[in-house]
Order: sequence, then structure tokens, then C-alpha cells
Amino acid sequence: MTTSSKGRLAFGVSALAVFVACGRPMDRGIGGAAALRGANVLLVTIDTLRQDRVGAYGNPNGLTPTIDRLAAHGVRYAHAFSTAPLTLVAHASILTALSPPHHGIHNNTQFRLGVSVPTLATVSKQAGYRTGAFVGAFVLDGRFGLNRGFDEYDDRLPVGDRIAFHGAERRAADVVQRAGDWILHPSAPAGTPWFAWVHLYDPHAPYDAPEEYRPGRAPYDAEVAYTDAMLGRLLARLDAAHMLEHTLIVVMSDHGESLGEHGEATHGLFAYNATLAVPLILSAPSLEPATIEAPVSHVDVMPTILDLIGVPAPSPIDGRSLVQVVPPDRSLYFEALDASLSRGWAPLRGMIQANWKYVDLPEAELYDLAADPRELKNRIGRDPHGDALQRALLQIEDAQVTTAPRADLDPDAAARLRSLGYVGGSSPRGRPGVNDDPKRLVALSEQFNSALTAFDQGRPADALAGFLAILQVRPDFAAARASAAMLLVATGRGRAAVDLLRAGLASAPESPDLLAKLGSALRATGDLHGSAEALEHARRAGDDNVDVLNDLAVVYAGLGRPDDSRALFRQLIDRNPMSATAWFNLGLFELQNHRSLQAVPAFRRATDLNPSYGEAWEALGAALVGSDSRAVADAWIHAERLQPTNYDLLFNLGMTLADSDRPQEALPYLQRFVKEAPRDRYAGDLANVRARIQRLGGHEE
Repeated sequence: MTTSSKGRLAFGVSALAVFVACGRPMDRGIGGAAALRGANVLLVTIDTLRQDRVGAYGNPNGLTPTIDRLAAHGVRYAHAFSTAPLTLVAHASILTALSPPHHGIHNNTQFRLGVSVPTLATVSKQAGYRTGAFVGAFVLDGRFGLNRGFDEYDDRLPVGDRIAFHGAERRAADVVQRAGDWILHPSAPAGTPWFAWVHLYDPHAPYDAPEEYRPGRAPYDAEVAYTDAMLGRLLARLDAAHMLEHTLIVVMSDHGESLGEHGEATHGLFAYNATLAVPLILSAPSLEPATIEAPVSHVDVMPTILDLIGVPAPSPIDGRSLVQVVPPDRSLYFEALDASLSRGWAPLRGMIQANWKYVDLPEAELYDLAADPRELKNRIGRDPHGDALQRALLQIEDAQVTTAPRADLDPDAAARLRSLGYVGGSSPRGRPGVNDDPKRLVALSEQFNSALTAFDQGRPADALAGFLAILQVRPDFAAARASAAMLLVATGRGRAAVDLLRAGLASAPESPDLLAKLGSALRATGDLHGSAEALEHARRAGDDNVDVLNDLAVVYAGLGRPDDSRALFRQLIDRNPMSATAWFNLGLFELQNHRSLQAVPAFRRATDLNPSYGEAWEALGAALVGSDSRAVADAWIHAERLQPTNYDLLFNLGMTLADSDRPQEALPYLQRFVKEAPRDRYAGDLANVRARIQRLGGHEE
């Protein structure tokens, strides 16, 4: 990148840098904006990055030299705030300039953006930009609606384990590589401006930075340092290609991380500044360095970018362009509603104005952020700012709000979200009271998260004990009950899961979540009639999500109702034709009904949609047996790369190749089977494989 008067600014990954405070604090607009009309746009959102871990915001530990260099030569917003401390909600506000009541997304599990809502991508594309997005975690999968307007939406992640809570993110190195490849692709039309959104998820829990970034750092800080270094790698690559000379770079986070403040380990429950305050930096060769003190919000990002590149913003929006002077007394809305939506706890909403922050809860809160930045002294009832901000919040709540469509979550999608710590559910009906204030329930929330972590770490007994302990204190904690039931089913204790769920239904007989989980548990016990009844009841109670339809389709198939089953699988496809899991399940149903000809195209569609879907490749090979031996082997070769410890597959692949017109290709697979396959399980097969290796002229490794 170059600056108009300072020469070239290096972005080498190994370069050392000390933060130099950017220009004098001021409350004015952006200087040098006019030169950015038609510029490229690189929007970088770093998930879960606390503002106070950035050197440009005062951190002395040198974690973020790349971001600090951008801030030193750009515009830094000293008081930028998220609209919500949850990834999907915050990014929806960033890309639409709408607050959550107006884009309608309120947590990471239940909603998707409506198809009629303009986004930064749709507007940029209409203005002639080529558009690409590269996301680091499943929570921003295209099914949640943020993919509209992007020519390339790279949300491709490995297929994770469907039982364990892991496998739904990728490292920043992979994301920035793909983003750079797209930006610099040789076939990109010359002279066409581009908008690239790069989402880096690494600072999100669990904290597992590469080894070289760990010495001398806390685990979270190591993730921050690694992410900053990978951003530096991307910028260095683009700079070497002279791609930053007419590019606006926007770096920010979606929300922060509590790290134990106010009793919260991660984020999503509260909206204190540990999770609500975010870094926001704009950098480009023509921009005059400045620090802006007026409060700004995620909703301001889209109109600011569009104003700088000379593209009109859509209307209506909640944000405003920051190119002009920002009013210091504007009110900013925020919320944290996941616990209300999924657990029935009190909804958390609030307002920020100047240095004051109001949190609307049964036990309301008011903080003077200038005097009390850690929000430890609640001034509610002792200062008139509380009444004024409460009135401002009521005006928003009384205004017209948007209801976003429900997200379709198949079992694989739900498992991936659980792997990131996000567990869906519906809230019990009733008016929340003081005992439902999240401040009084934070210990239970942390206990729930600890139980999820225990399961992820291979400690199912500890996880189950944690879930059951929560239910002793809070029997209506539906997410804990559902998680405990899922764990019981996964460990072969379906009858205990049924009893646990029925105990919950005794006080909430119309709970769609508990009914749906009961249907799954009854199926695991072999009670297909009871399972069908529970799942049908769940649908009548309002749960028409795809996991219920999928479970019911499977149950109908087991009950000998193939037409009803096939109709539900087709309904799943119609609702989400881009779901690889839905196509896989349809193919599996057809295969089990001895309709291989119909199963093959379904499995092919699943592998087309998700080339890393190992189970679908394996099933495709099985469906092709007897019709095309070469295609069988090719499908199983794909599957074996993705499932290297699936020894049934390894055996079938090796023996199929040995019997084909390409027998020499069988040797490495057969040799690995002999070397690695468990002796107790495959004792009868090992002798056959050894004999086949000898006939092929090979030897055991």
C-alpha cells in the first residue's frame, strides 16, 4: 500500500512495528475521502477480537502490528460498538446497515436474512464490482442468507463429526490464501473493481493457535497474534501485486470476548463492553490519519464504505455515513437475546448515548463509561440519563420490527453450530421476572458451556453430570435437557433419554424442542410408532424445522411407509436444494429401498455441493456397485482420502481395485489395511488381504 506523502508502507509478515498513535483526536468526518471513488474494498472482520487487545487501542503487548500499522496511517474509531455480541447477528448489521430489530436476526441458530434485504454485496455488485466472501466458520454458512450478492461465497468447510462438538471452522491461513487467490486470479477482468469480505474466526473459543504463537502468551492472546500475522500475510501478498494502491481497507471485529469479566467466560449472554466494544479502522492511501471520538456502530460500516467508493446507499437503513461529521450525542441500539430465545431468560436490550450506557433488564443497569469503563458501578435510579435512554429504547421497541425467516438446520448443521458453542432451542412461554435476569443465571450458563466442553474433550460422564446438575437448579433449562438427552442417545442409553425428556414435557407438554428430541430418542430405542407420534406432535406444536422432517422421514421409512418418507425427503430438498445432507439422506433412503438408480444422482448432488463429504462419496460407490466398477473405485478413492480410519471402506476399496482392470492401484490400500486395521475386528479379513497382496506381487510394509 502507498500513502500520498509517506511512501510505501510494508506489510511483511515478519516485520516488527511499534504502534504510533494516529492523528489527533477529533470529531469530524473523513479527510481525503474523495479520492476513493471506484476503489476496491477489502473488508476484514475478525471474530471475537476484544478492542483492548489491539495496540492501536492501547494494548502494550505487540499482539497486532498489522492492525496497528493500518491505524497509524488511517482513521481509528475510538468508540465503536457491536449491535450484538453474536457472530451472525453482528455481521448482518455490518452488511445491511440495519439494527437487529430491522434485519430480524437475533441469534446464531434460528434465523436467516430475508431475500429482499439489500446488502453491501448486492449493492456493490449492482454498481459493477466483482464480489467475493471468505468465511472462517459455519456460523456464517450461506444458508443463513449473507451470501446474496457475492459472485464467490467460500464457506466450504470439512464435514465434521456428527456426534462430537467439533469441526466447523478453519484457520486464518486457509481463509487468507483463498481470498488472495480470488482477488489475484488471472481470469479476473482487468479494470473491474472488487469487494472482498474476509472473515477470520481464530480468536473465537476454543483457543488453539499454532505452536509458534503460543510462547509467553495467554491462549486467547496467541490466537489474536496469529490472526494479525495472517492478515499481514494477505496484505503483503496484495501489496506485492500493487493491488492496494487504490483499495479501501476496513478492519473490525464483530464482537469481543468476556474472558471472565462479569462472570462470563466467552460471549453472547451479556452486553458489557468486553464483548460490545469493537475496533474499527479504515485505511487507504488517500485517507488523512485521524482518531474519531464520537460513538459509532456496526450499522455505520456499509453506508460509510458505499459513500467512500461513490455508490448510493439503499434506504431505509439505521446507519449513517461516517464521511461527514458524526453527531456526538446519537443513540446506538444493542441487544443480546440468545438466552431469551433459547432458554426463556429475560431479554437484554439497551442504548448507548455519548458516555452513557443503559441495559434494560428486570434489574436494569446504567453506566457512565467515561468514569467507569469496566461497568462495575450501576447508577440506575441515581442519574436521569437512565430514564432518557429507556425512553429512547421504548421508541425502538414500539416501532415496526422485522421478523426474519427461520433458518433450516438439518442435523449436520445443528451439530456444527454446537461445535462452536451455539445451541438452539425455543423459549418457554411466560413473562420473565427478576429470577430470569441473566445476571442471576450466569453461573448456570457457564456450567452449561463447561458441560459442552467436557463432551468435546471426550469426557461424556462429566458432560452428562454437568447437564443434570443444571436441571436440578433450573428444570426449565430446555437446552441443557436436550443436550443431556442427545448425549444419552449417542452413548446407547436411549431409554434414559426418553425418561429425561418426558420429565421435561410434564411441565411443558407443548415444547416443540423437547417433543422433537423425544421423537429422536424413541427412534433410538426402536419404538418407531412412538417416535412418529412425538415428531408429528412437534410439528403440530410449531417445529417444522428440517431436522424434524428428516427424523420423521427416517421413521416413516422404518415403518414401511416409503411414499410418505420419500415425500418428506423431497420436501427437504425443495426447502433447501443446496443442502448436501438433504441429498445424502434422500440417496441413502433410495439405496436402502434397493433403488440404486435413483440413489446415484442424489449422492452425486451431495458430493457436488460438498466435495469433502466423505460419507456421501462412500455411499455413491455403494450405489454404483454392479453397474460401473471403475466409478465405484473412483468414488471410494475420494471417500478414503476423507475417512482414512474407515477400515471397512479401505478393505472394500482395495479388494475392488484388485479385482478390476487396474489391480496395481490396490496395493497401497491393501498394504495399509494389513498394517493399520484393528486385529481383533478384522482377523478374518487380514489373511485374505495378505494372500491378495502376494498374488499381486507385493509385500507387507
